[in-house]
Amino acid sequence: DGIRSLPERLFERYCESNKNVDWVYKNGDTGQEYFSVVYVDSIQKQWLFYPDYIVKLKNGDVWIIETKGGEKKYGQSKNIDRQTENKFEAFKQYANNKNINWGFVRDKNEQLKINNTNYTENMNDENWKPISNAF
Repeated sequence: DGIRSLPERLFERYCESNKNVDWVYKNGDTGQEYFSVVYVDSIQKQWLFYPDYIVKLKNGDVWIIETKGGEKKYGQSKNIDRQTENKFEAFKQYANNKNINWGFVRDKNEQLKINNTNYTENMNDENWKPISNAF
């Protein structure tokens, strides 16, 4: 529908201005024709999760990226997805099994940070690195 969240817009601008990025694909939110990963909620029900972007770098590396709401101010999350941690863990397991590059990207003060190690809402945590560390 053309409406993008702030983290999505920031990520797209980052990719457009990054000389290392060859192309970016915006994944769909539902349907068999789009890439998805299965995750399990707290009552063990399976759901499909559709990561936001597939990015190919000029060096041939491919990254799969999910954007989430970042942090308003210290300790105040803008992330509204209650399943983020479940999605993160499922995505981490999938990526490790398939040996692919991946990450969750969030914004803080309009700066993007990426995490693909251990999820925490606190973006001051050492697991949240500047996205430039990845690509």
